[in-house]
Amino acid sequence: MRTQPDAAPDVTRSLRRAVMLLRLLSTHARIGWRLSDLADQAQLDRATVHRLLAGLCGERLATRVPGTLRYTLGPLAFELGIAAEPYFNLDRAAGHRLAALATELGGTLYLKVRSGVESVCIARHDGSKAVLALLLEVGGRRPLCLTAGGVAMLIRLPRAQQRDIERLNRDTMVRQGDARWPGVRQMVRRSRHCGFGLNLGDIVPGICTVSIALQCADQLPVASLGLALATNSLSQSRSAELASTLMAEAMDLQKQLARMRF
Repeated sequence: MRTQPDAAPDVTRSLRRAVMLLRLLSTHARIGWRLSDLADQAQLDRATVHRLLAGLCGERLATRVPGTLRYTLGPLAFELGIAAEPYFNLDRAAGHRLAALATELGGTLYLKVRSGVESVCIARHDGSKAVLALLLEVGGRRPLCLTAGGVAMLIRLPRAQQRDIERLNRDTMVRQGDARWPGVRQMVRRSRHCGFGLNLGDIVPGICTVSIALQCADQLPVASLGLALATNSLSQSRSAELASTLMAEAMDLQKQLARMRF
């Protein structure tokens, strides 16, 4: 049966809500979400979330974690990702170079892509001195303002868009009870001044990160390359030196963007 014209807004709203739930499910893929917590985070009533989850589970986009009452991404999400991977995975051709660079620089290299107001880690390469305290794994999704890689992309956007993203990220963090916003603001201000993402222990003490944005043909940022180091501080000269090294690699990665679908 063809959808009536006056039902279109309801269909669009349901679609957006379902996609929002999929995004949230991806943030706790390992342990999953309780329905009540998912409803609170999505700011939707439980009945609506239950209905949407039932539909997503029916289509295999979501599933119940065995032996629990928690929900996570389903097998169809994995299958769709496999089909899209050749057209979006920047690490596919450059992974060996990034692994070597991580070893050379003695830290952990992250390759991230922008996903709306968030960043998603698509590759992680641990060097000889891997930063063991880091919790972000491949597939991890964070507010754009919360990591140096996200901030590297943020500061390359139009200023009005930056303000909107900062407001939305702040609201998300406050809703989750995250008290790190003062550190986030400090990192964002410093990064704007430097021209690249620079975290000097602002989020997690003892971890500093330098990140460079990758831009597509329209000069908008779509990805970032960052180096995390287990150190309490980085001098201005050392930060600039690392940023220059990462920029050289980022220029090669940007050439691949023309062959992808960002």
